[in-house]
Amino acid sequence: MGASTTSSTLQQFFADLIHSATLRAHRQLVCIDYPLDFIVAAFDEAATPLVIGHADEGLSWRQARQKLGQECGHIVVEVGADFNAEAFCAIAGCCRAGSLILLRLAAPKEALPPSVQRLVRQLELNESVAFFLRHQVRRPAEVLPLPGQHEVRQENAIEAVKKVATGHRRRPLLLTADRGRGKSAALGIAVAQLVMNKPRKILVSAPTPAHAATLFSHIKSSLGMNTQGQVIDYQGSDIRYIAPDTLLQETPLADLLLIDEAAAIPLPMLSQCLHQYSRVAIATTEHGYEGTGRAFTIRLKQLLDAEQPQWRPLRLTAPMRWADNDPVERALNALFLLDVDPPELLISDDQSQPVKLDNIVVQRLSPAQLLSDEALLRSLFALLLAAHYQTSPNDLARLLDDDSIIVWVGSVAGELVSACVINEECRLSADLSRAVVAGQRRLKGHLLSQSLAAHLGEPAILHQSLWRVERIAVAESYRYQGLGQQLITAVAQEASKLEISCLGVSFGVTARLSRFWLKQGFEPIKLGLKRDQASGCYSLQMVKPIKRLAWLQDGVALFRHSLPIQWMTTHQAMEVDIVGAMMCFLSDKPLAGCIDQQIKGFIAGGVGVDGSLASLQLWLRQHVKALPSHPDDNALYVLISRIILGHSWSTVCARYRLTGKKQAEAMIRDYVTRHDVSE
Repeated sequence: MGASTTSSTLQQFFADLIHSATLRAHRQLVCIDYPLDFIVAAFDEAATPLVIGHADEGLSWRQARQKLGQECGHIVVEVGADFNAEAFCAIAGCCRAGSLILLRLAAPKEALPPSVQRLVRQLELNESVAFFLRHQVRRPAEVLPLPGQHEVRQENAIEAVKKVATGHRRRPLLLTADRGRGKSAALGIAVAQLVMNKPRKILVSAPTPAHAATLFSHIKSSLGMNTQGQVIDYQGSDIRYIAPDTLLQETPLADLLLIDEAAAIPLPMLSQCLHQYSRVAIATTEHGYEGTGRAFTIRLKQLLDAEQPQWRPLRLTAPMRWADNDPVERALNALFLLDVDPPELLISDDQSQPVKLDNIVVQRLSPAQLLSDEALLRSLFALLLAAHYQTSPNDLARLLDDDSIIVWVGSVAGELVSACVINEECRLSADLSRAVVAGQRRLKGHLLSQSLAAHLGEPAILHQSLWRVERIAVAESYRYQGLGQQLITAVAQEASKLEISCLGVSFGVTARLSRFWLKQGFEPIKLGLKRDQASGCYSLQMVKPIKRLAWLQDGVALFRHSLPIQWMTTHQAMEVDIVGAMMCFLSDKPLAGCIDQQIKGFIAGGVGVDGSLASLQLWLRQHVKALPSHPDDNALYVLISRIILGHSWSTVCARYRLTGKKQAEAMIRDYVTRHDVSE
């Protein structure tokens, strides 16, 4: 077939696909292996496609990710060694109905990374994908309409949000949706309609200001405003963004609180918001391109059932840019495993059975096993999705492509019930290690070791080998039975055989997680100064020695010296239950006689809280180590707030709804009296 014939054939092929996709209001995936200029020339000049993954001809992968929330037509995506699954999913979500999404295979399949080989293989198996290759031309199978079903559209969501503000109190709304349903837009439009009706004070919270950008954009466009920033003053109404930690620290008054992208905010913080505010609408994405919030939604619904039983759910189902049953959406969900159900969705509560650890088969999986067994890969990814909010399509690619990744799993009767993903770090040269510690170099893939080495000023850390626990997940029905500990033990035993120096972990610290890692023999080294954007928590870095490490003892000592000062300064906003759990990291020494004597004087009423702060702090350090895992005593939290975090009396009284310093001090004295065992 000549070049001109092929060109005209391709033009007609594209025209037919566009016509069919436009009639159905769908998008269309196409695999093609012809040169880029040849493909672009097959489109009318008015419909020239946007090129993705080729910075010289169009947008780089980084630029493509920044298009999220915008709209475009046809795109040509370069599928090569640097293919970025997350960016591809994001830009595909911007394509309107009637668009072609062309995947240009830039190299032979066998020359592509394993994850991209899998992608091509799955595309070949999907009959809704069109192919125009040198050796194959295939038209897509007809997409049949779904049977009639009720679609929840944006206008339904807008009315539901407005009802939160105008209906009964203490009936929070949980709005869930997959990406591309207009969830954030619905929140913004609802706010605009509310403030056009009467003046209101509305707070908008989200993990970061960027997460609230779409919401504010729709507020402004609906109100006909062209202002910058995320503070809006409109005819007596005040609408503003507030960070979750600031919200809980300052507790400003509001007629309505909106929380967007809630899956990236810790559940304890959401619980506090629900207690503090009587009109709350929470929105979260379930299947997104940066990760999934499906498992988070399950846990949030459990919290709402327990604490706000009159809450109302609404799932937004109607897509904004294309009709339902779009073949591209279904294909991307399958290709990047965004449609896998977390294990807890597959097992009901009454099916949950205790399990003997001896019945669990623990094994190490190779990338080749995962690549050749799609069912195994899906099961593993389902576990990871259930445990971690920001498990994304790029994480799927790393499981198959990254030689530094090690995967361990536990299974019962062939069913995966636990998983641990390890990232191998370090073993750098002396010169490179010194450059990292001096801040002159930053190496990809050595997240924890570089952070520890720079923090302690110790290049030797980078000479050694470290296994970082990147993910650990246990199916919901099998949790709290020792499966996580079993995996860590297996990993530590293998590390010892391979002469690995230590295991390490960096995680968003919560009370439960800090206790878990401490129980596994991990020692704390570094507490992050800012909250992590993904988890909304401060990051904590811990190490479990496999060999004797000269620097570890110094690192732990430095942590213990620093932590009390951090709590009184940079970390005053840390949640009190987390502070209580982390106090177990501090050294445990018997109280000196003078301190014990002052505690007795405090109990007797001869000295006040402020006059015995140091003694009370040391007493509290000893006391918390003897407490159960989940103490539930407001007086303890008042004590931690004032004594450990150094909150002002006014802050303490406002947070715990106390009448004043006198009541707060009496509460603290009563608590110490009830729990002091020195006599």
